[in-house]
Amino acid sequence: MAGACLAQDADGVDEVDQVDEVEVSYIYAAVMGTGTYQINNRRISMFRIPLAWNQRQASAESVGWKWLIPLVIGYDDLSDVGSDWFDRLLPDQLVTLTALPGVEFVYPVTPDWYLKPFVQVGGGRDFSAEQSFAMTQVGVRSETLFRPSEHWELRWGNALRWAAEYHLNSEDRTSFGLFETGLDLRRDMPVKLSGRSFDLGAFYILQRYLPEWDIGKAPDRRSGSRELHEFGISLGFKKGRRIFGIPVQRVRLGYKKGGKLQGWTLGTEFPF
Repeated sequence: MAGACLAQDADGVDEVDQVDEVEVSYIYAAVMGTGTYQINNRRISMFRIPLAWNQRQASAESVGWKWLIPLVIGYDDLSDVGSDWFDRLLPDQLVTLTALPGVEFVYPVTPDWYLKPFVQVGGGRDFSAEQSFAMTQVGVRSETLFRPSEHWELRWGNALRWAAEYHLNSEDRTSFGLFETGLDLRRDMPVKLSGRSFDLGAFYILQRYLPEWDIGKAPDRRSGSRELHEFGISLGFKKGRRIFGIPVQRVRLGYKKGGKLQGWTLGTEFPF
């Protein structure tokens, strides 16, 4: 992932500030989120669209599951001096296109504790380099809800996932494992905003790369750190709205730091 950046979680939308010379591969945008990435000596701005469709809603008594259909669109880096960022978002500037469809199951262990195993298989195309690639991601997330009092909520999330990529032309391979844990504290507000009830929150997320798997390259050798720390604030409404067809009920702003990566993040829900 690029140097100073805004990097998204699995369900959010983010951007990037500036880039150091850190070489990565296409899988990081598909897994880690929107950002500016150094790929094949080119700076490419990736925009992740976290599309999902609930096939069956989970409850305290029944298992739920949903389709995951994230898309990642890559353009030439928007930070070039003298360029108009809006003009760069045109079809003829498209550099990469990635789709990583999959399915996630939601198992209610208790009424306030859910396990979410998932698997995704997909691929993409780098139109500039004329390179095609396949990728996959498997893992499990866990989210536990605590209610210390009527107006306070504490969420504890954990995740373990593995991702891999295979280049069809060059036969290069990249893989990495990732452990994540985080806390999200929320407080209901006694007033309303635009006539709607809302809450304010603060969160912290730790991401740690696992030891290298013996089938490809791992990111810690280039990023300068095995750990990323993110902390910030969030605003949530009891009733969300749909933006471009995507339901949004919460917005969070954070700061991420680790090795050569640092920058502001913009996302939606707690990513567990």
